[in-house]
Amino acid sequence: MSYQVGVDLGSTFSAAAVCRSDSPAAELVPYLRTVLFVNRDGSIVVGDDAERRAVTDPQRVVRQFIRRIGDGVPILAGGTALPAEMLAARFVGRMLDTVAAQLNGPASRVTVTHPAGWGAHRVAALRDALPGTRFLPSPVAAVLAQSTRDRIPPGATVAVYDLGGTGFEASVVRRDTTEAFGLAGPAEDLEIGGLDLDESVFTHVTTALGPAWGRLDPADPAVRAAVLALRRGCTAAKEALSADTEVQIPVALPGVDTRVRLTRAEFEEAIRPAVEETVAALDRAITAAGVEPDAVLLTGGSARIPLLTQLVSERLGRPVSVAFDPKGIAAIGAALEARGPAVLPTRRLSPAPPVPVPPEPPLPVIIPPPPVGPPRADDSGRWLGLPRLAVAGAAATVLAVGVAGALTLLGNRARPSTSDADTGSSVTTRTVVVTETQTVPPGGARPPRPGTRKSEPTATSSTRTTSRPPDATTTKPPTSSKTTSTTTTSTTAAIQESTR
Repeated sequence: MSYQVGVDLGSTFSAAAVCRSDSPAAELVPYLRTVLFVNRDGSIVVGDDAERRAVTDPQRVVRQFIRRIGDGVPILAGGTALPAEMLAARFVGRMLDTVAAQLNGPASRVTVTHPAGWGAHRVAALRDALPGTRFLPSPVAAVLAQSTRDRIPPGATVAVYDLGGTGFEASVVRRDTTEAFGLAGPAEDLEIGGLDLDESVFTHVTTALGPAWGRLDPADPAVRAAVLALRRGCTAAKEALSADTEVQIPVALPGVDTRVRLTRAEFEEAIRPAVEETVAALDRAITAAGVEPDAVLLTGGSARIPLLTQLVSERLGRPVSVAFDPKGIAAIGAALEARGPAVLPTRRLSPAPPVPVPPEPPLPVIIPPPPVGPPRADDSGRWLGLPRLAVAGAAATVLAVGVAGALTLLGNRARPSTSDADTGSSVTTRTVVVTETQTVPPGGARPPRPGTRKSEPTATSSTRTTSRPPDATTTKPPTSSKTTSTTTTSTTAAIQESTR
């Protein structure tokens, strides 16, 4: 079965989504912690399995290596030094192997996201480690996925507020007139992420424990494992406060078994300075893009915190919405991009506008020279010495041939016979060349040019017709615009360092 995969490489969690040929939508694969453990034989273990092994052998675990891609400094893990992009490639490879085992074969195409602020060097480093893979900025992938739920018309712009695990990024995405998505300006990033918000909760708990926290031995593996579980409980409490007004955080440490209460108001007071910094960065990104966004989209693991929506809305005065799956939306968009526009009807390419074709230039008009000298009384019907003839029947045909020949030499063509429009009866016409000299009074009508031909019936006709070539006009093609920790004892620092 043919399928495509989108992978969103996060600093703390990574997500993958699959587009299968028998399903019109992308399906998320279970999230995976972005943690890698290098075994003694060089093989790797990822996700929760890597976290469990890190408790007993922390020197072989690697975290947050995504942020090191492209810096050129190898990362040492278990005696093996590897560049960050190679670790990322092995991590992605393990994710793809898991998907392939479930779907009985490899993916036909893979798209991997990257931060919008990455330059060409960092993207190239990851591309070299993952040859044959397509790449897409993560905010573009997020807006692409959100457009399957919310209508984003061509020409609209969406500001993306992405609060990830270890960093924040703000950018503006535009949907152009061909219904393709792209960045509208440079991104703004900060070293403020969900882990900093988690640390606020963790600090609240350790402060509440008091002396019991200081008596713990950081070298005890049981303590390290218990603290790791406590940190996960703090993350869960942060997420629960998005819907609840207070939580009870369980604490199970050697010699300590209790619960610590935390309200939403206490949590928001602790994180407000950091959130305000992110909102200011979003404002700078919008200014740099030079557009006024039509909406704001919140993504990332911490996107559902109510304080974020409140402060962003107050600052920008724009509609703010949380992505339908903040943690996995970029992976969904990457899978849609890997599959192609056929999965998303709203991304059909519009037909190209017609190319204006300029009109052909008019044929040159040849005006014969005026007659020499004043007209004589007996030459009123003459032009270049040709007498006026009034011949009917066969004689008119002979005369027409002679006159037509003379006019051809002068660059004129004889007109054919016409029909009488009023009576519907055919009348015989003859071509008469008339030369007249007229004096035009000031502001008067312009006289007919010499050599103007007229067709008149044999019986009577005094109507003169003058044709003027249309002025040439040119049609121009259209153009298009537009971190919180408090000072604690050395024991606290050692425990936190060994468990982060």
